[in-house]
Amino acid sequence: MKTHLAVIIVLLSNITVFAQTLVSPQIKADFEGTWVYKRKHYSSTIILKFEKGKDYANFIDVGTGEAPEERFRAQIKNGKLVIPPYYHRNDSKIEMEVIKSKLYFRQQLVLWDKNNNPVEIENAPVIVKIFKRVNKK
Repeated sequence: MKTHLAVIIVLLSNITVFAQTLVSPQIKADFEGTWVYKRKHYSSTIILKFEKGKDYANFIDVGTGEAPEERFRAQIKNGKLVIPPYYHRNDSKIEMEVIKSKLYFRQQLVLWDKNNNPVEIENAPVIVKIFKRVNKK
């Protein structure tokens, strides 16, 4: 009986350790924090956060602060954060990558079919905004 209990405890502790390390420390260090994109007459702010046991980043688009913030889940793919398009919320495919301590935010517009599924536009332009980190979490 004691042996079975010990085995169960070991198995549960392994599951807990695995759940807490779904996001690599390097990805977390690269992306987590507050990022700002500044232009002459406005600035745009985004916040990226990671939660223990989750395999995605919480993306909070604060924008200029005049409108309510938008929240999305950014999936981790090949060292980048990706937000798929959402019908009537986010009509573009978003990809984020950190290069030399700057966040490269890439957007590509998509169209929607009659069933509200995203359809990529061939040769659609990619809009790139480069954000600077102002606060590292």
